[in-house]
Order: sequence, then C-alpha cells, then structure tokens
Amino acid sequence: MTSRKQKRCFTIMVIPHSEEATFSLRLPLFAVQMLVLFFVFIIAGFSILAYSYLKTSAEARQVDELRQINRAQQEEIDALAAETKRAITQIGELDKLIEDITGKIDDVEILEDVESLQARVMESRDELYSSTPTNPYYESLTSNSYGNPAPYAYNSISEYPGTNFSTFTHHYAGSSTSGMVLDRAIENIVAMHDIIPEQLDTLDEVESYIGKIETKIEQMEAKPSLWPARGRVTSGFGTRNIPYRGGYQFHTGVDIAGSHGSQIRATASGEVTFSGYRGSLGNLVIIDHGYNYETYYAHLASFKVRKGDKVKKGEPIATMGASGRTTGTHLHYEVHYKGSPVNPIHYMEEH
Repeated sequence: MTSRKQKRCFTIMVIPHSEEATFSLRLPLFAVQMLVLFFVFIIAGFSILAYSYLKTSAEARQVDELRQINRAQQEEIDALAAETKRAITQIGELDKLIEDITGKIDDVEILEDVESLQARVMESRDELYSSTPTNPYYESLTSNSYGNPAPYAYNSISEYPGTNFSTFTHHYAGSSTSGMVLDRAIENIVAMHDIIPEQLDTLDEVESYIGKIETKIEQMEAKPSLWPARGRVTSGFGTRNIPYRGGYQFHTGVDIAGSHGSQIRATASGEVTFSGYRGSLGNLVIIDHGYNYETYYAHLASFKVRKGDKVKKGEPIATMGASGRTTGTHLHYEVHYKGSPVNPIHYMEEH
C-alpha cells in the first residue's frame, strides 16, 4: 500500500554543488497534473484573447474604411441627384422661356429656328425623364439630398465603369431589399451621370441661342412700328412744296393731322433724350430706341415725359398741337436710322 502511494508521487530533488544537504520536494502526481493543466489553460486563454484582439482590430479598421467608402458613395449619389434635379429644372425653365420667346417673334426664319430648338429641348427633356429613377430611394434623395441611405451590411462589392467613382464598394444587407433598391438607384443615377453632360451641352447651346434671340427681340422691339397718333397723313416723306412760302424742300418725316390735344404715343420702347422747344419744330420730343433707331415728335401742345424718362411702346408722351412754324394742328413725325431720316411710312405698321 505504501509503495503504491509512493509511485503516485512526484519528487523534486535539489542537489547543491556544495557539501550542504540535498533538498527534495515530494508532490502528489495529481497536484502536478492539475498544475500543468492550469498553465496550459492560462496559455490557451492568453492566446485566444490575443487572437480575438487582433481580429477585432482588423475588423474595426475594415469597418472604418467601409464607412469612409460609404460616406464618399453617399456624397456622390447626393451630388448626382442634385445635378439631375437641377438639369430637369433648367430644361423646364428653358422650355417655358422658348415658348414665351416664340410668342413674341414674327420673323418666320427666326421662328423656325426657335421651334427647332424647342423640339430639341423637348427631346432632351424626355430622354432625361426616361432615365430618372423612380424608386423610393431616389425620391428620398431628390427631396432631401442629405438623407441617409438604407443601412448597409458589408458582404458584396460592385464597381461601375465609366464613372468618376469606380472605387464604389457597396456592401449591402444580403437578406434585405434595401440593398437591391439602392443598387437600382445607383445604376439609374450612373446612367444619368453619362446623360447629364450631353444635356448640359444642349442647354448651353440653347442658352447661347436664346441670348441671340433675345437680342433679336430687343432689336425688333427697338424698331418703331406704331402709328404715333390717330389721323390722316397730309404730307409724306420726300421733296415737297414749302407750304408757308414758295419753293421746294426735302420733308424728313410725315405730317399727321388730328385734333388739338389728341394723344401722341411712343412708337417703340426707349429713352427720352430731348423734351423741349426747338426752333421751327416747336415743342419736340426725341426718343432713342437703341440699335440705331430714333424717333422725333414735333409741333406738340404739351409734354408728358421729360429727358431721361424710360418709355414703353404705346405709352403716351405728348399731345398734338401747332407749336413752332406750322400751318395748323398736326404731328410732324420722323424716324432716324443710323443718324439719317428714313421714310416713317415703312415703320407705321400698327394702328
């Protein structure tokens, strides 16, 4: 019995090099086994903790990188959504502007060009609308460009060539439809990203042409076209007998007879450059319409405008009279183009 217990013990003996007595430590085998197991568990535990720490750190770095990619992706989507919405708005505004301009233009050649441009704008608008995503995610982007997308889990990668954000790394929730919705939204927006530059080029061209059209409209509006007063023409443009003495003279305008005090109106929009008395013309108003056009209104009874006033086409500017050298109540009306008088009859198109 004693020998069996001795066999189940573990003895540690220390033998010094000096002549001192030896020292021995007898431990039960069970205790040694438990001690060894304890150290094994300690080492294994530290190893597991170290591995978990390293793995968690790596995952944290990956999550941080994916968050940065996600943030960049969100900014790109927001920018594209805003750009798309802006382009749609611009096309709508230009379409309305072209319609307004079309209604003002009488020149057939210009009108045909405008209608051609209008058709191109309509075509561009339809093309852009056909590429506009209609899923809920896009609607949330256009209504709130700072809205956050559906939550992401990180399990897939997609790249979209032909864009300036080909490093998109999309990690969607694998089991949810939000990832699929966002994926479709991004595909639609990427398609629009290729279309928008073409639309913007078209808009630039349209805007440039509209600028030319507006200039043309201003030129047409600067061209006198109204009758300045109600009445009948008693003396035309050109050489005529001098009514108050013998001989001939070149008449630089037309005389329109009417009742004293009747209304005189501007035949085109412009700025009054003279309003006062001038020799034989009596009370005189001169309007500069721009684009080399001026009109003269003479023998007036009274003024309704002063020098520096801006007047609109058809606005009353004076009343008919007989001031200056004249044989009776009438309006002497002149049209000057590039500094020289021209026949006003050619510009008296509207009553």
